[in-house]
Parts: sequence; structure tokens; C-alpha cells
Amino acid sequence: MRDEMYRCDRVEEILGKDLLDEFRNIEALLDLIDYRMVDAADNYRYAYLRLFLHDTLHGKKAATKAVTSAISPILWLLSKWKHRKTPKADPRLLFSNTFLLSARYPAAREAIEKDVGCTAILTFTDMLKLEGKNQQLNLKASLKPEMHKAKPIFFRGGSIIGGKLQKAVMAYGEAVYGPAGAKDRQAVRKAMQNLQKAYLDRVEKIESCLRKEDCALYMTVNQFNLRDLLIIHACKNLGIRTMQQEHFALQFSWLPYSEENKMDRLSFVGEYGFWNEAERIFQEKVYRYVSPLYRLEEIRFRVTGNPEISREKAEELRKKYPPERKLTLMLASHQDYELEGIRDQYVDWRWKIFKGLKELKDRQNITVCVRYTPGKEQEFREKEEPVLKEWGFKISESVPGNLMEDLLTSCAIMSSTSSVMSTARLFGKPVYRVEDFHYPYVHVDDEVHEVKPEEIPDIIIPEGLENTVPEIDLDGIFDVSRIMDHWDQVH
Repeated sequence: MRDEMYRCDRVEEILGKDLLDEFRNIEALLDLIDYRMVDAADNYRYAYLRLFLHDTLHGKKAATKAVTSAISPILWLLSKWKHRKTPKADPRLLFSNTFLLSARYPAAREAIEKDVGCTAILTFTDMLKLEGKNQQLNLKASLKPEMHKAKPIFFRGGSIIGGKLQKAVMAYGEAVYGPAGAKDRQAVRKAMQNLQKAYLDRVEKIESCLRKEDCALYMTVNQFNLRDLLIIHACKNLGIRTMQQEHFALQFSWLPYSEENKMDRLSFVGEYGFWNEAERIFQEKVYRYVSPLYRLEEIRFRVTGNPEISREKAEELRKKYPPERKLTLMLASHQDYELEGIRDQYVDWRWKIFKGLKELKDRQNITVCVRYTPGKEQEFREKEEPVLKEWGFKISESVPGNLMEDLLTSCAIMSSTSSVMSTARLFGKPVYRVEDFHYPYVHVDDEVHEVKPEEIPDIIIPEGLENTVPEIDLDGIFDVSRIMDHWDQVH
């Protein structure tokens, strides 16, 4: 979530106004590269991996590259032949790889496939199935090209980015962010000239492909990669709508939000889709959108719902996991770099919450369950879990697969900085947000009860709450029709 704290004037400070003005037509690309360098703390390899996400085989072995270069065009032609009778979606909504390849959005994808159809854009590289944390090539799976329900767009070439632009980006990165640190102005200008030509040529090639495809919209869930930027830029030039579906509720993030001092938020798309109305209001209060592609008054904001769940799935889960008289504390891990100098304060804050819940449990005759962040917080968990079990707390397995069980079997949810509070609100659960030990909250939702750690024992959990069936907030469930509808009102 570093993009929320990115300073959008950094590139001008690094390059100087005169040089930036000379290359203003690639300002979006310069902003993106700088954002990735900041996010990676100048770790070039990581920055490039994030820049070239889902589009190249950057960093793979030479032997693997040779094999994939030989077979991927053949697989692309095979896929094109197999889809020759596949109907086009109507309207034709084009989706990013960050959406289509994510394991988080099967519900949204199923809803879109059912109502409209997900149109993918396929390059030679997209024929290759990469699996696991290290994205290893699965050759056997790659030899069977996926069949899409809606006719894909076939982009002829190894990738959207292309080899020339990839090399130009890396050369520019070395010239500006390398040891010389943009001091050799002649080398920087030369790198920028090459970068400009490679980037604009690539945008033009994508435009040429999309111009005959009659697309209505391009949607992504993470616009901060070069593949997305190129497609967004081409769509902008062609008058095709571009949109980012938010993939978390930012109002529950651990960041120094302030209504008085709004954060710059780097933006490339023309529209945003939020989980609920409270989230839309929150973003309006704390962000100042800065876009090199769209004027501020052109950017649209709409409520599209939580893309991780459908109405059918919500009903199914509610029946599967009836509530118990249980309150679950959903912990959210804070990274070590965020805790430097305040770790003792953070640990004290956690124990104040646990002690408050112990008193609440005894007063209210309610089970308290603690859910640690899956795969994280091990240092804290080892020290806390034995004490919490001695106090009679239940400890969740804290695996990704039991999140909804933990949430739905609870008659109330407590957390501090987790988007799960938004999901709990969707299911009509009472939500208690514990005051953060470090940052103040920006209040936007009266249905979220904000409490201090010392106020936890005084919370009243009504008797019989576990026997009630709360209404599901249908406005909080993803609905593709809200994306298709044109909405001219600017919020």
C-alpha cells in the first residue's frame, strides 16, 4: 500500500523541471518507474519484477527463455484458432492480468462471465502458465491453452511491454537511480530519448490492436505495473474507459491519514470502484488524486462492491456457518519497518486489548477467539498464545481457508486495521474498531463502533444476538452492472 504515501512531485525534483517538461508526454511512465523504485527502496531487481509483472519472463534462465520463445507463438496461434467461433462479449469489457490471474476474485469473475463476459488480452507470453511463489514455468499446463468464454483479444508479440521498452526502462533506471544518481545529464537525456521512443511506439502498437476490437472499458485491480500503464494509456487515447477496482478498504489501513493534510495518490485510470459508500467518502476526505493522464475533474468514483464475494456465495456461507455467542479479534500484522522505535508501545497496546477482552468475556459470558494474520505475527503469537489459552480464549488456526468461518460463526468482530471489518459489515455483523496505538482514524461509518482499549470491558453484546440472522448489505456485494453503467456525476 505504499502508493498511498507516494509523493507525486519526486520526478521533477530528481530530473529538474526543464528536463521533465521536455519529456512531459511520458510523464506517466516516469512516475511509475519512480514509484516502483521508491517502493523497492532502490532494490533494482525487485523494482523491475514489479514493473514487468505478468508480462515478461524477466530473470528466467536462458534455456527456459529459448524454449518459451519457440513454443509460445505456436500456442498463441493454436489458441487463436480454438477461439475462432467464440462469441465476443457485449459490451466488451477488457480485464488486466492482475485481475484475471488473481486467486482473490473468482466470485467477481464468475459474475462478470455470467452477465457479460471477461475479455482477456493475450500475447505470446500469456500462453505460458507460471505457478508457485517463484513463478516457475509449468510446461505441461502451457501446452493446453485455456478456453475463454468470451473471445480474447490477440496481441501479436512476445509481450505487451516488448523487449526494446524493457531494456530502455532498465537503462533509464541505471542512469537516474544508479550510483551517478542522475548527475550525468547527457546520459540521462539520452536514456530518456530512447525510453520515450520505445514507450510511445509501444502505446501506438497497442492502440492499433485495440482500435478494431470495440472495447468499452479496461479494468484492473493494480494499475502500478508497466503492462497496465501501456494499455491504460492506449485506451485513454482511443476514448476507452479505464478503471481500477479497489482490492481492499483503505479506511482500515495503518497509515497517517488526515482530512487537513490530504495525501497525494498517484493515479493513471479514469475511474475507481469502491467496496461501499463509506469507502468512497473516506477517499474523498483523505486523498488528493494526481494523474499524468486525466484531469482531476475527469476522474469518476463509484461504488461497485467487494470483488471477493458474490450474493450467491454470501448466502451460501451464511447458511453454512451459523453464528455462535463469540467475538473474534482479527489481528492485523504491522511490518517491522513500521514498528522501529515504537515496538514496546505496540506490544503494550496489544496486551491492553487482550486484557480488556478477558474482562469482557467474564462479564458478558461470551467466547473470545483470536485470529492471527496467516503466516505472520509468529514472534508475537509464540509469546501470547499460551497466556491467552490459559485465560480461556480460543485461538484460530489462522489459515486463509477458515477466514469466513471465523467471521460468520462470530456474533461480533473486533479489529483495528483490517479490511475484514468491511466484510463483516457486509454480513451485518456488529464491528468494533479498537483505537490504534499510533495513528488516529478518520471517521466515516457510524455503523463501525470505535472504542479505546480501556473501553472494551464496557461493550455490551446483547443476549440472543447469535440467534439473529442479519441482513446482507447488497450494496456491498460486487455488481458488474455498476461498472457497465455510465455515470456522469463527479463526486
